[in-house]
Amino acid sequence: MKIIEFLKYIALGLVQGITEPLPISSSGHMIILNSVFGKILTANDMNNFQIITNFASLLAIIFYYRRLIGQIGAGSWYYITKKKAENKKDFLYLLYIVIATIPAGIAGVTIKLLELDVYYTNIVCVGICLFITGNLLLFSHRMAPLAEREEITLKDSLLMGGAQVIGLLPGISRSGVTTSFAVGNKVKLDKAFRFSFMMYIPASIGAAIIGMYDLIKQKNISDSVFVFGYIGAFIASLIGTYLALSLFFKLLKNKNLKYFGYYCIIVSIIVIFLIALGIF
Repeated sequence: MKIIEFLKYIALGLVQGITEPLPISSSGHMIILNSVFGKILTANDMNNFQIITNFASLLAIIFYYRRLIGQIGAGSWYYITKKKAENKKDFLYLLYIVIATIPAGIAGVTIKLLELDVYYTNIVCVGICLFITGNLLLFSHRMAPLAEREEITLKDSLLMGGAQVIGLLPGISRSGVTTSFAVGNKVKLDKAFRFSFMMYIPASIGAAIIGMYDLIKQKNISDSVFVFGYIGAFIASLIGTYLALSLFFKLLKNKNLKYFGYYCIIVSIIVIFLIALGIF
């Protein structure tokens, strides 16, 4: 095993895991770090690598929200089978999650079939999109005091579902862009982020299935893919996501969202500067 290369994969997985729950774009940070490491992953490999590590994040998020998921699932079942009025909210919440997932699902499959992702999975796109993400987070921070609605509606679902398509771009934070649309529609910040993470679950499951298929269909997979690196990155991402998720909501209670916005803008400026110098 190549120890240095293995450690680089671990670092990529850990960064993905830590940044996945944070509204600062995990895909963007992985591309930046991959550039620092001398592009050990090609654009196509990076997409598959992100899908694998995102699956680890998915497991961590499911575990973190296990009680809420159980409540929504059980409540929806009781409403469908027994028509219990008190469970209608759970059923509608699940329905809105499904509706919000559809746009990104269609876009994701189209992008994968046409192999369009190789055109924008690059450091230039990340630099531009991080700047956009930073401004979206500052917008959400300013609008948050005016957003008092707690319940998610069909309109919120459609808005956040459309926003999630934009979140497919590396450098655009999926949770950041979907939450900014919800907060702009007067949904409370914590409720918007919670729904955003619920939206992430079915979208990530679909992406993981596509990614696994791509890896399995490759011939001589042991030669083309650094298996131990992928496994290490998967574990690092799993642990990093859970720890970051636990910390994030504590930060959110202290209204620290603006600092994530400033961070994205600063990183964007640094990346663009390094591109201009020819370093990236």
